[in-house]
Amino acid sequence: MKLTVKIRTGILSALILCFCACKKNYLDRKPSDLITEEEVFKNIENAERFVNTTYQSLPDMFQPWGWPLSSATDETNQAIDNSSADAGSFNTGSMSPSNFPLAGQWTEYYGKIRACNIFLKNYDKVPNDPTYPDRRSRLKGEILVLRAFYYFQLVIRWGDVPLLAQVENPFDNPEGIYFKRNSISDVLGAVVKDLDEAMTLLPPTYAERPNNWGRASRVIALSLKGRALLYFASPLYNPTNDQNRWTQAANACKAALDSALNNGYALNDNYGEIFTQYFNKEVIWSRPAPSAYGDGGIDREMNPRGANGYGNVNPIQELVDDYEMESTGLPITDPASGYNPQRPYDGRDKRFYATILYPGCMWKGRPLNPNGEDVPRPGQNATGYWPRKYLLEGVNLFSNTGATDRKWVLIRTAELYLNYAEAQNEVSGPGADVYNALNAVRGRAGIPAVNSGTKESLRARIRHERRIELALEAHRFWDVRRWKIAEVTDNREIHGVTVTGSGNVTYSYPVVEKRVFDPKRAYWLPVPQAEMDKVSGRNPEFVQNPGW
Repeated sequence: MKLTVKIRTGILSALILCFCACKKNYLDRKPSDLITEEEVFKNIENAERFVNTTYQSLPDMFQPWGWPLSSATDETNQAIDNSSADAGSFNTGSMSPSNFPLAGQWTEYYGKIRACNIFLKNYDKVPNDPTYPDRRSRLKGEILVLRAFYYFQLVIRWGDVPLLAQVENPFDNPEGIYFKRNSISDVLGAVVKDLDEAMTLLPPTYAERPNNWGRASRVIALSLKGRALLYFASPLYNPTNDQNRWTQAANACKAALDSALNNGYALNDNYGEIFTQYFNKEVIWSRPAPSAYGDGGIDREMNPRGANGYGNVNPIQELVDDYEMESTGLPITDPASGYNPQRPYDGRDKRFYATILYPGCMWKGRPLNPNGEDVPRPGQNATGYWPRKYLLEGVNLFSNTGATDRKWVLIRTAELYLNYAEAQNEVSGPGADVYNALNAVRGRAGIPAVNSGTKESLRARIRHERRIELALEAHRFWDVRRWKIAEVTDNREIHGVTVTGSGNVTYSYPVVEKRVFDPKRAYWLPVPQAEMDKVSGRNPEFVQNPGW
């Protein structure tokens, strides 16, 4: 079936006006005298400013990407009103094409793709920088990585999406421009093509030019290629389990891992520091995290009430229970694990203590008490847990002091190990390469190595390791979809903890919410109703995603 969609993209003049320099002072211009494309791209400084604007839609912690998505899967609960169009509408199944989380990213990402295409159309006009000979080609490489990144984001949300390889102006045709929805295979093929070309233009890292930290590099391009091909090989995208896709994914993931290690990236010795230090050797790509204070501040949103936080983000009991026992490496459900239900937080995987604050743990000089200082606000649907990952204990939310800059991690070395372990296991089953990659991550956490198993059992171990290692980093929402297990993980009751008594306390685990996931429709987002309305009555072949 031919699927087409009408895409309306905004003109660029406002973007150029806001972010690009011009020959004469802006205040000297007439109101309609906007800077032209010619002025932007014939000056490499202006061209680089233009490229900078294309980074603005990279995800951060408080877009509908970070903790809101964590609360829309089996990691956390959003303690604030769940009736709004955020995580709650995922969990209750109440969203619709007219009102659902991430809807604005259809237009946002196509806007950035249009900006990438404008740059590529004008690339020949950009002059060289005699003091930095590789600067011009580097800018093109960055644009190719960003276009690939935004297309990948569209695919994992909507599946088949229009593939626009050049600038299109809807004002050239009064009837509008209609594009077909290209297949996932076509779009991800274009993503890989862009990344392969970008690798020839970009430096491996910016170690010699640290002022360029955060820009796309060759290691980033390789990492994104590995991630894209891993998704393409996964069950949601690969229902026939085409083994050639797994082979391509394994090769790409291995290349990304090798490149990262060869260029100085490594697992950071201290897991918790990855998320609280602005720089460390594990993080390959990141962007600054929000400030600590005020509404939307990283610490204000996540800290318990007794620390003057809002307590809006609550890990759920199901995530807590999935942390293994440190000494045995066994799940708490195994009688041999060493787990004591009367002391449920003792002896767990070290990553538990770096990720989750629990009742009775010491935080800011006192034990947390969900029945006292840290009791939820009226109306909050809390679980009795709070995040630890990303938070600085020295931040004082009463005096608004003690904060330092942190970042939201987009790619880090541990993910590359796990990407490769997953893909290689699907290619060849258990073997030294798979065990070494998996155990590198487990070893950093001090968890016993995995050295035996079938392909199926090892697949489960690798998926479990991703759940623990990458918790609260916006991977789980997409992982359970690409594995096609969201109908299990996100379609059940979730629990919190209640602590009663003092001294020899007792623990109970009440239901916090009954979540629903409809596998007939929820693996893909609905195309925004605004886009559907644009083609209503004009193109009957354009249809909504199934079930919506």
